[in-house]
Amino acid sequence: AFNSRGVAYQAKGDVDHAIADYDQALRLDPGFAVAANNRGRAYQAKGDVDRAIADYGQAISLNPAYATAHSNRGGAFEIKGDNDRAIADYDAAIRIDPNYARAYDNRGSAYGNKGDQDRAIADYDQAILLDPGLAHAYANRGSAYTDKMDYDHAITDLDQAIRLDPNSAQSYYNRG
Repeated sequence: AFNSRGVAYQAKGDVDHAIADYDQALRLDPGFAVAANNRGRAYQAKGDVDRAIADYGQAISLNPAYATAHSNRGGAFEIKGDNDRAIADYDAAIRIDPNYARAYDNRGSAYGNKGDQDRAIADYDQAILLDPGLAHAYANRGSAYTDKMDYDHAITDLDQAIRLDPNSAQSYYNRG
């Protein structure tokens, strides 16, 4: 119940109350990997990426097969600019759940940050294959094609990203 209420608080933007509820959930059940992962998301929302990484690590320690926690920690490492560790976590998430489209999309972003647009595009391709409605993957692939100066493919992908998410200002900007 505390974990669920923490999720509700976080959805409202009340991160401090969410963290307090996740703390209580973990006091009552120290093995509750989902609560540790959720607290990590809350700390990341507050900008405390190091504490988020620690909580994602705790969730992974409690449940090594928790693909979401691996992917979330990868995202936190990516924020810190540690793309190699991010890729390692995304790799783990994909090994656990080969159909986890968002992990492919995220790993593509980390490869793109490293300047490896071909590997990024391959990951975006896989994300789109797994989830054709994932607007973010089309937007990311469009940006990767832009970096490769393949503007026709970029525009096609950004058009699709906009069709799927007409409120994505970044997709309009990148298409322009």
